[in-house]
Amino acid sequence: MLKLLIFEFRRIAKSVFFWIVAAYSFVWPVIVALFYRAVMSIDLSEGIKFNPVDLDADSVTFLTWMLSVAFLTELPKFIALFTCLHLGRDYTDGIVRNKIIAGHSRLSIYCSYLITQIAASVVLCVIYILSSLFGLAVSGIGVNVNGGEMFARFAVGIVVFLVMTVTFSVLSLMFRKRALPVILCILIAMSSNAAAAVIGNFNMPSKACKDYLKIRNDHYEELADEGIVDEQLVEQYEDECDEDFFLGIGWKIFHPVYVLSPIGFEGDYSAGGMTTMTFGGSTEYTDEIDFSSKLYYSDDSIYMIARSLNPDISSSTMSAEDIMLSPKAFRKTDSLHLEYSTLNWIYVGKSLLWMAVIAAYGYVVFKRKNMF
Repeated sequence: MLKLLIFEFRRIAKSVFFWIVAAYSFVWPVIVALFYRAVMSIDLSEGIKFNPVDLDADSVTFLTWMLSVAFLTELPKFIALFTCLHLGRDYTDGIVRNKIIAGHSRLSIYCSYLITQIAASVVLCVIYILSSLFGLAVSGIGVNVNGGEMFARFAVGIVVFLVMTVTFSVLSLMFRKRALPVILCILIAMSSNAAAAVIGNFNMPSKACKDYLKIRNDHYEELADEGIVDEQLVEQYEDECDEDFFLGIGWKIFHPVYVLSPIGFEGDYSAGGMTTMTFGGSTEYTDEIDFSSKLYYSDDSIYMIARSLNPDISSSTMSAEDIMLSPKAFRKTDSLHLEYSTLNWIYVGKSLLWMAVIAAYGYVVFKRKNMF
């Protein structure tokens, strides 16, 4: 198998298309960083001039993450083309058949393809990340990798990205003609970002919603006992803004997909650029996902209760903070907070499992394929 790996790595090293993608992975992030620098500093009040950029540490951290992790959205289409054209050529040129005649097992041939394609993808992702950091530095925006913690998220992003690489490789090896896998892989590459952003928006655990409702309803009932709000209104608002209000039909459809697959990475990590922001992704680089804030600010009962308070009683017996809940009230509820240090391992585990399943299925097909 070592000879097969050496042979495949040499082929990749001689591939013009691979080096074109590598050049793109280096040049494009620098251009994007310079563009952001120009947009943030341009001054048209008196002609055209550029002012110094003065961003706080949090803004620099988020920009560092957003620009560097963009390999997830920029590279899939190129990897899809490279994989399909590179591996598809082996069928048309009879290279696979020659390898079998030379005495190499199908398992060795199959694994050599997967290993080299995975290695090529990792190299391109690393080039893109390092080039983004370089572009941010030379542009004057600055680089902040959050004390090095961001590199762990980069590594998770690469592992998630490799699920597509394995998928593209398997599709390329399943079909002898290049047209069909090229079409399928390009469709997957072009739709993956939007799908991930949508599915990532349904990441709410059912337990988090139940714990939120329990704390909220207990508080409403305390207000009713104090006579601050009418008990019938409390019951009405609890019924109107129940679990089905937060976890509707969309959640019931997409949450199982989110749980079982790594597709929601871009949504969870705000790694989909403008697409993720469009679908409600965060524009902050935080240490955890705060489900309590998401539930609180979409909870209509909070505003209905506020309008229904008895002003005479509420103002004399309780402070405004005691009357109206805030996200701070849910700070100690573990189910409403998920740290990224934990989420990293979850995504690594799901991605490795999917790669193993896809690769195993692909080998079953490749093993039975007629090469002659």
